[in-house]
Order: sequence, then structure tokens, then C-alpha cells
Amino acid sequence: MADLKTGTGFGLKNIRKRPYRSLCLVLAATISSYALFTGLSLKASLDNGIERMQERMGADLMVVPEESEADARNVLLTGEPEFFYMDREIVETAGKIEGVELVTEQFYFTSLSSDCCSTRVQLIAYDPDSDFVITPWIDEKITDEVSKGGIVIGSEVTPLSDGNVKFYGTEYPVAGKLGATATGLDQSVFMTRETMHFILEDASAKGYQFLNPEDDSGLVSTVLIRVSGDADITFIEKELYRNSSGIRIIETDKLIDDVKTKLGSVQNVIKLTLLVLLIISFVTMILFFSVIFHERKKEFAVLRILGASGSRICRFSLAEGIIIGSGGGLVGLVFGILTVFPFNKYIEYSLELPYLMPEIRLIVLFGALGVLVTTAFGSLSSFLATLSLTRAETYYTMRAGE
Repeated sequence: MADLKTGTGFGLKNIRKRPYRSLCLVLAATISSYALFTGLSLKASLDNGIERMQERMGADLMVVPEESEADARNVLLTGEPEFFYMDREIVETAGKIEGVELVTEQFYFTSLSSDCCSTRVQLIAYDPDSDFVITPWIDEKITDEVSKGGIVIGSEVTPLSDGNVKFYGTEYPVAGKLGATATGLDQSVFMTRETMHFILEDASAKGYQFLNPEDDSGLVSTVLIRVSGDADITFIEKELYRNSSGIRIIETDKLIDDVKTKLGSVQNVIKLTLLVLLIISFVTMILFFSVIFHERKKEFAVLRILGASGSRICRFSLAEGIIIGSGGGLVGLVFGILTVFPFNKYIEYSLELPYLMPEIRLIVLFGALGVLVTTAFGSLSSFLATLSLTRAETYYTMRAGE
């Protein structure tokens, strides 16, 4: 305990004596901790996002207008408001095909003005009676009033203080809120067609224009299909193409595979960057400690003459490395927190991938790991730099320091 206290005081004194080089060492530790915390947090968020997306996709097939495949992907993956339409007959056609278990429809609409509502979101009309995509993932069910003007909101849509959502000056009660899905559903608002028509009429009366057909009764934006377990999905697709024109079918499994491919590329970049930064930080710390301790040869020789053993000198230097490593690790953690949390949504939109922050306990684990690794880097670097000096003869060490 006495050695630890003495070593800490010795280390702090030496750090203060060489502020510039000590700052460089702290910076190397900071970079290491920052890279480890942010890299692991980003990777875990991407893994969590694709896993949640896969869980909550719901449908096996999405049928969209032929020219709107990219727009449909945007709605699903990024929540970017889009609108596109096709003939509603595809709903009945899909329901008659052998192997189709469930069919439901959705209708997208959006406005020209982004400041019309409490928040800019994708507005989607759906059929609660046939729906199997939205209803199962309502984590917070408030009322059963969806069919009577109630609204279901995504996890990232914030209602007003009274629990309602405002569109064009009129408030609508929130009937339920979806759990986080890491998809565009998180930024969307869902309602029945009747509620949609009321919103459209109300908006029109206030002078707002919507980008949607005046008569929507025979149109849908997308048809979602769940295939029975033993059905041939290729056969179903062929039947849909044979009986309908102007459509494009998106297989959700292939969509997820495409996202996983892109995700893998991003994660490889994260891993490579993390590895390079850790190596650079560790090597930098070894080099700086070696330079500093080389200049202190005479100081170490004096300690030996005064009776300090080689192992005790190593412990003193180790304490210095621990102080620098842990201090830099904590600074890096603070910068990592200031990056990951405030810019969470910006990172998600920039990557254009399913992105969902993991549980807080995992974030805490990443932070602790970053500080521990940099502390280990600092202590190991200082120990290696000191070891060769303590093995040298005191007389020659004194002469080298002259």
C-alpha cells in the first residue's frame, strides 16, 4: 500500500514535470479509448438494428409499383416520406393465390409543407382488420379507438403533452405506440383510411395541398404478403406477375440480405479503423515512454544508489503509466459519449442502415472496456520502457546520464 501511494505521488510529480510529453501520452490513450468505445457502440447498434428489423419485418413479400422499388425501400429503411400508387386489384389477386396466408394493404400520403404538423413523418393508412405488420408490434396500447380517429405512432414520433398528435391544427388521440423497429416505421404515423380522409379534408380546407390522388378508393401504395410455411415463394411471385402488370415484388429476406451485405462492409471499415488506431496508440505510448525514461536514466540510477530495487522502480513507473492510461481513457470515454449519444440520429441517417442503440448496460460495458484497455496500454508501455533500464549496471547508467 505504501509503495502504491509513493508510486502514485512519484508518477504525478513526473507527469507535471514534463507536461508536453505527458499530454502526448494522454492524447494517445484518449484516442485509444475513444476509438474502442465508439467503434464497439457503432457495431453493436448496427447488429441490434438488423436483428430488430429481421424480427419485425412481418411480411415475406412486398408488392409495389414497378417504378417505385427504390422509394419503397426508402420508406422502410430510412422513413423518408414517399408516395406512390397502383391498382387495388392486386390485393384480391394475391389473396386467391395458393400458398398466400395473409394479405394486407397500405396507402402512403404526404404533404408539400413540412411545417404543417407537430413533426414531419410518413403518413400511412392501413387496414386494422387485415393488418399483421403494425398491430403485433404495438408495445404501448392506449385505447382501441384506431377505427374511430385514433392514431398509431412510431417509436420516434413524439406526441404533444396531452398525448395527442396534431395535424393541420386538429389534434388526434394516440391509440398506440410501436416499439423500436430500426426501420422507417419508427418515424411513421398509422391510421385508417377514414381518418386519412378526415385529415385530407381538414388540410384542404386550410389551404394545404397533398401529393396524392383525389380519388384513392381504387388505389394502394404497397401490398404486404405473408406466405404459409410450406408454400413455394417463387410460384407465388410468378402468379402475381402473370395476373398483374406494372408491379415489382420485393422479397424481404433478400432485402435484409442486401442490408446485411452493406452492413458487413461498414463493420469491416469500423473494425479495421479500430485496429489501426489501437495499434498506433499503443506503439505511440511505448515510444514516448521509452524516450522519457531514456532521458531519466540518471534519475533511475540515483534511486538505485539510494537503495530502491529494480522491481520498486518498475512499480513507480507502472503507477505513472496507470495514471496516464486511465486518465486518457476517461477523457476518451467522455468524448465518445458526446459523440455517440447527441449525434445518434445523425449517425443513423448518414449510414442509411438499421441502427438501434443497445441496452445501457452494454454501453457501460464498452466504456469500462475502453478505460481498462488504455490503462493496460499505459501500464504495459511504461513497464517495458523501464525494464531495460533497471537491468543495466548503475555505474554505466550514471555515466550514460551525464
